Amino acid sequence: MGLPEGRYTGISLQPTLELLDPLNPLRRRVALWLLPLGAALALVALFASQRVGLDPVDRVFLPVLVLGFALLSAALWLRPRFATWVLPSAHALVAAYLLATLAYQLLFRPNPMGLSPAAFWVPFVYFSSFLFFHTRQAVRLALLYLLTLFLLSLLGAFRGHYQPEHVNALAQFFGANLAYVGLLYMLVRIKEGYLEAQLDAYTDFLTGLRNRRYLELILERELFRVQRYGRPLALIALDLDGFKAVNDTFGHEVGDRALKALAECLERHIRQSDRAVRLGGEEFAVVLPETELPQALALAERLRQSIAALKAPPVPSLSASFGVAQAAPTDSPLSLLKRADEALYRAKRKGKNRVEIG
Repeated sequence: MGLPEGRYTGISLQPTLELLDPLNPLRRRVALWLLPLGAALALVALFASQRVGLDPVDRVFLPVLVLGFALLSAALWLRPRFATWVLPSAHALVAAYLLATLAYQLLFRPNPMGLSPAAFWVPFVYFSSFLFFHTRQAVRLALLYLLTLFLLSLLGAFRGHYQPEHVNALAQFFGANLAYVGLLYMLVRIKEGYLEAQLDAYTDFLTGLRNRRYLELILERELFRVQRYGRPLALIALDLDGFKAVNDTFGHEVGDRALKALAECLERHIRQSDRAVRLGGEEFAVVLPETELPQALALAERLRQSIAALKAPPVPSLSASFGVAQAAPTDSPLSLLKRADEALYRAKRKGKNRVEIG
């Protein structure tokens, strides 16, 4: 099938629905409960403090927290894909409020009891870092936050207004928080070990691409987005033409090198949000979230041309046949893959080295 030359112009996204992380399905649901609750609690604190008078930090931050949590909750409810910035924004609001409150106490107005109840919430910053950010980034953020508080306490000590009860409270506070960060680091290491084991189960050992088991999972998740939110999804199936002859003529070692070269070619041409999969043998698939049929066809044509130009000596040339299918709300993973496969084999029957629509 001849297609006009064109660039694949689907919007660039972060990887969608990272299947290997068991926390991802929970993050949005938990945030949809916590954000309205946070807005309500901040509102209660704002009105309850009117009688005794607000300190300068609460006077600035409590209205910001009420409005900010309410807006972030609405954004997350109406636009689920905004979670990538809503959740870190909520985390940043809480972290900034606690930092400002403790800085005010440490530098300007020490609490008569040593530290105010706001200090009890600091571990929330560490563990929400673990929930909302990549693992190593979460550890760095936690250590940076703790270091900032320690420097503020030193500045307060130089001002000379700490009493013994303040020193005692700060010693216990930093000891406990070091323990929390240590526990966070242990959780990070456990999680990384789990993800590495999962990754091995969903990875093709030869090419390094995801395997068919992964394809079934990701199609199920992405089709849910198609059905519930009306998001576009396309699937490309491709199969090398006459690959048995390559193995018979040059041997399986050469055939394996050709398959690895094809996998690298696929990875070079897709976005970070797309997924290239080896289905088995010489058959591959590419999952394209947020992609309409015309963009998927343009990408398939680019891939077809790139494979035809691929060098995998001593194999003189390679070519592949392609089938492209656009997901419908009624599709299952099996029906979508079947339509792409049928288009692929139609391309084979029509002469190979071409793109057909399923």
